[in-house]
Amino acid sequence: MTRGSRWVVRVLLMTAAIAAVSCSGGPPPPVSGGPEPVEGGVLFRYKNSNAHRVNLVGDFNDWSPTADPMADENGDGEFTLFYPLGVGTYAYKFLIDGKNWVSDPANPSSEPDGFNGRNSVVKVIPKGS
Repeated sequence: MTRGSRWVVRVLLMTAAIAAVSCSGGPPPPVSGGPEPVEGGVLFRYKNSNAHRVNLVGDFNDWSPTADPMADENGDGEFTLFYPLGVGTYAYKFLIDGKNWVSDPANPSSEPDGFNGRNSVVKVIPKGS
């Protein structure tokens, strides 16, 4: 078995394990960072100790660069914001210091943004699904 085919097998096994957990109704596998569905919406997190200001921008707030500032309450460089989102699929990015638009490095789910970049995508599913 070649190195490349071993990698493919590992990815397929991990995908099967995640699918098995999802289909069993059990909790999703733990994820480091990224959007976290919580009661009533989604908790967004972005870690950047060099950022002074981070805004959550997405199709849910008409891509407003000022509407949703995130907070770094303890000064550790992790910015957070709870956003009340209903069931659906949403595209978003983080706006760093009013000038740098970045996709969520902790969220592998993305789609083309139409500007040669990627939007991160979060999916909110009905409870019990």
